[in-house]
Amino acid sequence: MSISLDYQLVYNRKGSLVVPIYWQIAAALLLLVSLSLRIWVKIETTDAGYKLARERETTIALDMERRELELQLSVLMRPDNLAQEAQKRLGLGALKPGQARKVEF
Repeated sequence: MSISLDYQLVYNRKGSLVVPIYWQIAAALLLLVSLSLRIWVKIETTDAGYKLARERETTIALDMERRELELQLSVLMRPDNLAQEAQKRLGLGALKPGQARKVEF
């Protein structure tokens, strides 16, 4: 019986690997750093996604405002509106037939 126990003891010693504690601590720290880095990357990716969504909303709002302003400009630049504003603000009117003169140099 003692022979078989000794054999098992030696067999178990050969199969087991003893790793020093500083290697275990180093491996645990490396694992912790790599997991922390992965979490940080996920958080940054999510934050960038939110920023992108906000920028898209801002872009859409600014585009709509630009279209509105272009529409207002086209309305204000119509010839009938220009004539009306020239009459109202500056007192200008349509030319009478004898009022225009051609000047040549």
